[in-house]
Amino acid sequence: MSDTAVSLLTAPGTGAIATVEVRGPRAYPLARELFRPAGKPLPEAPEVSRFYFGTLGADEVVLAATDADAVEVHCHGGRRVVRWVIEQFTSRGAEERTPDPEGARAFELLQRAPTLRTASILLDQLNGAFANEVRRALSLLLGADFASAGELLQRLVRLSYSVGWHLVEPWKVIIAGPPNVGKSALLNALAGYQRSVVSETPGTTRDAVRVRVAFDGWPFELIDTAGLRTAQGLEAEGIELGVRTHAEADLLLWVLDLSDPAPVQPDLRDLRNALPEWCLIHTVANKRDREWKWDPKLIRGSENRQGALPVSAATGEGIGELVRTVVDYLIPECPPGAAVPYTDRLVRLVCETRQYWNAGRRDDVVRLLREALAAAE
Repeated sequence: MSDTAVSLLTAPGTGAIATVEVRGPRAYPLARELFRPAGKPLPEAPEVSRFYFGTLGADEVVLAATDADAVEVHCHGGRRVVRWVIEQFTSRGAEERTPDPEGARAFELLQRAPTLRTASILLDQLNGAFANEVRRALSLLLGADFASAGELLQRLVRLSYSVGWHLVEPWKVIIAGPPNVGKSALLNALAGYQRSVVSETPGTTRDAVRVRVAFDGWPFELIDTAGLRTAQGLEAEGIELGVRTHAEADLLLWVLDLSDPAPVQPDLRDLRNALPEWCLIHTVANKRDREWKWDPKLIRGSENRQGALPVSAATGEGIGELVRTVVDYLIPECPPGAAVPYTDRLVRLVCETRQYWNAGRRDDVVRLLREALAAAE
């Protein structure tokens, strides 16, 4: 086995740019042998984080030293070019290696990250944030510091459910309620442009209208559903489709009309039966720019809070507060560098530890953490 490895970091297949990494004690000497800089010669020792433009063979590339014993070659993303670059290093004794499935999955997720914030979190994990936290948890467990280990595991589990699942897939927010309360107008106000048709005619929305947005750097998908009432024909089909979308919700915003003297409050028990167990419910009082016919403070705002949030989709009043409420409801504190399980497998392994921890089965917790660590390294 060679002490120096070459591997493709970007996704396999044709692309505009590809990144080939060479890692090991001979990585930089091999790069100096193969690479011809456009300007001054490469220094004898690698200068980390410095980029050089030049050629490797007949192809123009960018070379970067990312570590004392690692370099990256950024080249054209054509399959033949990538294969030729890799073969230049393997013909000189480097061993070609492919990332393990979990590592390949992590790089795939990084490429698909919908926002800069989630991409930064994924990059932190690829740089060892999650693996280091798991090592710390194992050290605490093996040292019998169960109080500290429990706190650490609880934090990992919380971030698994609330962040780990959504580094690529957005949180889904359903906008629901009776007809003509302003659901479509509210979606447009949250999206910042007119995505959904707004009309005073009941039953205008007959499909689940979806739009993807970013709130505070987090990805969300807003789903405007048909007004819930007894109906027939296409409108009834639209209502049924809206109800089916409830099964994918992370948060349901039930919209009421502040100018309606008899608002239709949600039946939380019926809604709960149609929603996933993790979904939260919050009541929004729309049309605050009109004459109020009831006090939003007296309405049940959610399953554990009193008071509906007054907003105006027409004027934008309260929309910023609603955005902050949505983010606060769904996303716990996740500071830069926080450890977050970042693949489906890691999320499931971490979540399973909670069951064994609650059952007092410490050995099984250690086993799962070791499995998670092996997958993350």
